[in-house]
Amino acid sequence: MKKTLLALAIASISTSAFAVDTSSQNSKNDEMFAFDPMHKDQFSVSGSVGVGGYYDTGTKAFYDDWATGLTLAVNYRNNRVVGYFETDFMLNYTTDSETKPIANGSGPATDVDKAWLGFDTGFGIASFGWENDTALDAVDGAGDNTYEFGASAGDASDGFNVVKFQGSTSGFAYGVSYFETGDDHVAADKGVNGYIGIEQEIFNVYAGYETRDEAEYDVMTVTGNVKLGAVKLGANFWIEDGDASDLTGKNLGNKENTGYYLSAGFAATEDLTLAAGYAANTKEIATIETDYSYVNVAAMYTLAKNMDMGIDVRQDLDAGAADEETYVFAAGYYYF
Repeated sequence: MKKTLLALAIASISTSAFAVDTSSQNSKNDEMFAFDPMHKDQFSVSGSVGVGGYYDTGTKAFYDDWATGLTLAVNYRNNRVVGYFETDFMLNYTTDSETKPIANGSGPATDVDKAWLGFDTGFGIASFGWENDTALDAVDGAGDNTYEFGASAGDASDGFNVVKFQGSTSGFAYGVSYFETGDDHVAADKGVNGYIGIEQEIFNVYAGYETRDEAEYDVMTVTGNVKLGAVKLGANFWIEDGDASDLTGKNLGNKENTGYYLSAGFAATEDLTLAAGYAANTKEIATIETDYSYVNVAAMYTLAKNMDMGIDVRQDLDAGAADEETYVFAAGYYYF
């Protein structure tokens, strides 16, 4: 699950790790490798409480898939040394576990989502994480203005033993990371991804690439968005060679996937944003091509400075050999 608003909020929380108040530190902050004794002012705690879930006309089941629960994040900064830890305490419910199994099981569950330590070079953050987002995950969905059902390249997203450098300067953005697809170093597949981009006040555009070893998976993607007054337009394009869902390192056959996602958002009021998107992709397996497409419409509303909610409805237009279904996601979050 993408959990768009929660993901955006946590991304903001994670970014704040680079801006923790360090006013109590002395003049050694001007020295790159100075390190002060650990102090409570070097830590900050953030988080969110959310209630949400999915419904689809195929299973006719309600399920939240890690949308309902509590997320806690701890940020740390000591001069240029930064760190971040995030954990989820989720309800993880479903009304029909037989026809709509939850990937991590059904029922209350916890998960350490991110844990990393890094160094702020002034041009970006160099970090090592036991578990963390990979570099490409930061920009692969830059063209999505909707709430939940946007489409983008099937890159690794989160990974284990992630070595990453990521930053931006003078309007240029960049990132590169090495990652493993599981917490077992020997059994996990290994991969590398990264991106370069241009970030301006009106538009942003990024080009990214990922490759994995044993899964024989490669992806190239171009994403971007442009702001025209109250309207924001975005697009994601990707070409995949291999199986994006193969996180075990076992090649499941020659597969190619070429697709794009176009979206638009409109700030109807200061608090209400309306959005819509269209996704289309072609999957080729053993020279047999199958087309897929869908549309989705969304509404996002800010209740207060630290409260928001949204709904996203997706309708399949072409589901290949499967039945066209309708999907609904709705959620609300409180941030602290």
